[in-house]
Formats: sequence, structure tokens, C-alpha cells
Amino acid sequence: MSHKPKYIPGDYWMSCEICGFDYRASQMRKRWDGLWVCAKDFERRHPQDRIKTTRDRQRVPVASPDGKTDLYSTTLLGGVSAGAKTMNVADTSHIADGDSIGIALRSTTEAWGTSEVIQWTFVDGTPTAVTVILNDGLWEDAANGNTVYLSQDAGDTFIDPQDTQASDL
Repeated sequence: MSHKPKYIPGDYWMSCEICGFDYRASQMRKRWDGLWVCAKDFERRHPQDRIKTTRDRQRVPVASPDGKTDLYSTTLLGGVSAGAKTMNVADTSHIADGDSIGIALRSTTEAWGTSEVIQWTFVDGTPTAVTVILNDGLWEDAANGNTVYLSQDAGDTFIDPQDTQASDL
């Protein structure tokens, strides 16, 4: 034998928008976010939501670029496949054996803008007119026209994680 709910004038049935169970309207409460919920699912708005602060504008009054502007770049002539250790570039005049070199593999678009994925490695041997030999193979394909970076300061190199010792840290 099933029990039928008793009719109560003006106290209609509602479903809790969190748990989905049915309750009488007299047992429901409207939450701060506009949901109608049972007593178990009711929660007050967090006090941190109502904090009023003053705007803290932290701006530099006079901005100027970093004085170090000696990064040389050139572009790839033709695409380069993943794993390749040689590549052709438009200009090798600033590239020498042992230089650290960065190859733009691709561009990604993030929530804050577009950024390049760059693989840094070393030049292995003296470049010819357009060909540069790399110490490591490329992680992935690089397209024709991608940027190749090289620092012009002698001794500027990146740190190869495989060659890092505890004393370097």
C-alpha cells in the first residue's frame, strides 16, 4: 500500500536544484546564487565575496626596454622535419661552431596571447653558406620562414638540463 502525500493548500511541491529531491515549498529556501534548495543544501554567501577594496594601480611611471638588444635572428629556408640535425637558414654570418641557437618550432595561442615554442640547442661545426648542423635533432617539424635565434654576446648560452650539475644550482 503506497502512502499518498497529504494535500496542503498553498504549500506546493518543489525539487531541490542541488540534490533533486522533492520538498514542500515551505521547506525550500532561495540561496544567494538564485537556486531553490532544501535546508541540507542551503549555504550562505561567503563573506570574502563582499569585500570592497581600493584599486591598487601598480604602474611604473617611466618604462623603457632592457638595454640588452643583441639577439640576432634569421629565418629557416625550407621546412625541417622532426629529428633533423641540419637546417638551411637565410643568413649564417653570425653563427659559429658551439653557439647556442634557438629554433621556433611552432606558435601557440594561449589565453594571454600567441607564444612561440622554441627549442634551444648548440651549433655542431662551422656553418656553410646556408647550412647549420645542430647538436640535437629537432623535437618536432619547423616550417619554412620560422625564426632562428642566436645571441651575439660571446659566452651567452642556455643551460642544457642534461649537463647540469648540483654545483651549477
